[in-house]
Amino acid sequence: MIIPRAIPASLVLALLALLVLAPMAGLLHLSALPGYEPGDLRFWESAYLRRVLFFSIWQAVLSTLFSVLPAILVARAFAMQPDLPLRRLLLGLFALPLVVPGVVVVMGVVSVYGSDGWLPMGRSLYGINGILLAHVFFNLPLAVRLLLPLWQVIPQHHWQLGEQLGMNAWQRFRFIEWPMLRETLPGVLLLVFMLCLTSFAVVLTLGGGPRSTTVEVAIYQSLRFDFDPARAVMLALLQLGLCMLVAMLTLKFQRMPEVEIAISAPYRSRRSTLSSVVNLLLIGAATLYVGLPLLSLLIDALQGPFFKMVTSSQLWQAFANTLFIGMSAALLSVLAGWFLLQYSASLARQGRVTGARVVELAGSIVYVIPPLVIATGMFVLLSPHVDVFDWVYPIVIAINALMGLPFVVRCLGPSMRQSHARYHRLCLSLDLQGWNRFRFIEWPLLRRPLGLAIALVAVLAMGDLGVIALFGSTQTATLPLMIYQQLGAYLISQATVTALLLLLLCLAVFALLERGIGGKPDVAN
Repeated sequence: MIIPRAIPASLVLALLALLVLAPMAGLLHLSALPGYEPGDLRFWESAYLRRVLFFSIWQAVLSTLFSVLPAILVARAFAMQPDLPLRRLLLGLFALPLVVPGVVVVMGVVSVYGSDGWLPMGRSLYGINGILLAHVFFNLPLAVRLLLPLWQVIPQHHWQLGEQLGMNAWQRFRFIEWPMLRETLPGVLLLVFMLCLTSFAVVLTLGGGPRSTTVEVAIYQSLRFDFDPARAVMLALLQLGLCMLVAMLTLKFQRMPEVEIAISAPYRSRRSTLSSVVNLLLIGAATLYVGLPLLSLLIDALQGPFFKMVTSSQLWQAFANTLFIGMSAALLSVLAGWFLLQYSASLARQGRVTGARVVELAGSIVYVIPPLVIATGMFVLLSPHVDVFDWVYPIVIAINALMGLPFVVRCLGPSMRQSHARYHRLCLSLDLQGWNRFRFIEWPLLRRPLGLAIALVAVLAMGDLGVIALFGSTQTATLPLMIYQQLGAYLISQATVTALLLLLLCLAVFALLERGIGGKPDVAN
């Protein structure tokens, strides 16, 4: 018996396979052409490829360590200070990097640490220093939000037993906190490592030259500047191998729990004054590090040619392109994710758990194959037949929708499975199908995760620089591409204004979509 939901899900799976396998086939086909000489490009024989590979891994390792290790201390400080004034507001600030585009962060980092910044680093900003500063800005708050719940699930009697035994701070951490932290920490480390390994906008703008080039940036340079598809193929396959290796390690060490990250710490232990002061200093330093680039960007933009820029027709054309790509990608991604998850939930309800997992795993394929690798394959596959720059909108929207699909699966999956498990029999007994089932059963349960999913995908697509930098032009530029072009022309003040506009657009779209679709948050939460 064919499940009705299998038909749209099968179409989505077929489109996913086409978007992923066709570009990969294009890369492999090019590598087999007579004019392609793989022996000249093997990374163990090419100093350039060895240098690119080494720097990609080295900057990802440093970024991961400098992000996650301080995040452990900051998350613990938040957990130990449940009555901290403005605690919810500070944790909300730590959520901002999740929706702030990479090029905006770059402008904030330049505004603070550039030659004319508040903490000037001069030319030393460009290279590994600037890359680390920007990556830590992104990933330290993310690691804090992932690690903080660990202290909230430690049973209270463990803390009480530690106090009765007279444990000091180090002993409590070693015997109470570390066993819980040890289970999740490898997964967080590998997640942050993957994000830094595939980082594009930060490295492209703050790399500062060939010595600070990663594999992703080298792919872009091979196609757009050198027009060397053969080298791009080798680099794309190399990046694919690295990402698959990290993905396999992630599956081996840990599978991230499907829990909603809370921001409350119910346990209140007796703390010494010194411990409280250290916790406050850690929270203050992390807050300053996250908030300073955004504050500096705001001040510099208002002091720059703000009114001149906002009257530019080119700026508003890029604004419209950004909004169109973001909303189109979000709608397409959520629609595809909805069909996949409905089918997966139906399979799980019938006891076909393996099939359900395979369907959801297909929606997260971008975790293994980087978007720039797919874009490179599409460029190589289509360029002999059509002018790819005339097809920029469909290509960019499709790839960004694919990039957002894992977030849709992550946000909607648990709630949809719960809805099917609890209410499917009720719907059958009441003969609730189609629109009526969606209206009365699914919508009240799924509107909040659905609002979060579509808001996240829209913001990620609007802030993307990698795909649009490969296919975009002056006429089809988005705000991120416009910022990169302004930086390349040393128009720093104009780029700052454009970055502020992009930041405001992303925050407004995220808030409107999450609140408009998801409704008002539950006060109890």
